[in-house]
Amino acid sequence: MSVTYNRNNRNHAIKGRCAATAAALCGILTTGAAVTAVTTGAVAPRPAAAAVQIQLVSEKQELELGQQAAREVEAKYQLETGTSRARLVEQIGRKMAAVSGRPNLPWKFRVIKEKSINAFSVPGYVYMHTGLLDAIGNDTAALAGVIAHEVAHTDARHAKEQMEKSTVAGLLGSLLSRGNSKTSGWFNLGANLVMLNYSRDDEFEADKKAVQYMQRTGYDPRGMIRFFEKLQSIEGKRSGVVTFFQTHPSSGDRISRIRQQISAG
Repeated sequence: MSVTYNRNNRNHAIKGRCAATAAALCGILTTGAAVTAVTTGAVAPRPAAAAVQIQLVSEKQELELGQQAAREVEAKYQLETGTSRARLVEQIGRKMAAVSGRPNLPWKFRVIKEKSINAFSVPGYVYMHTGLLDAIGNDTAALAGVIAHEVAHTDARHAKEQMEKSTVAGLLGSLLSRGNSKTSGWFNLGANLVMLNYSRDDEFEADKKAVQYMQRTGYDPRGMIRFFEKLQSIEGKRSGVVTFFQTHPSSGDRISRIRQQISAG
């Protein structure tokens, strides 16, 4: 019997095998020990000691990518240094880092000369925009709340989880495209780190940790509520300037949760 060669059938078969391999890979990465769930962002319960923990991104790699992202940021934006508020950001940041779950990281706290009302972090680095500092004014507790929130993202390894998802996505893309995916590998992760969008659960967890840090360091956690309320009041007045809302959930639920947490002690 003769067999007719069909390129479409062959490609379909290859894609099928790659898809099966990708599915198997997903199964490996999302089952077993305390592994970040690729599809949901959730973290599985801690397993028995005998289970094997799979980590795609080590702490060393996490910090190296944080340094790479910081270089990208500081090449693009001018830093404000030597001012009283830059020193205040550093002082508060050190306090928050000291009571976090990762006090020994090489933390850096910096102010960017940028009018937008925003703050962000990459592993080991926390950045405050001058526009945010202007909006906060002399409310030190509100500033402490923002800094604590950004420290909490690194403490909870949220960026690391996002990097692992990006790595898996690139790896699966490489499999499905037979190794031709442009997104595979580590080379572009650091540069894109500041563009990460955390999940609502990540933001709520960072808020919760921030309240705890503030309570441990003697800052009034109600400063976080004042910050969110201030953002709400100026959002409509300064359209296009408030970027915080573009990368964070709406403030209503967060204010409610923070109030409940404070009331519960």
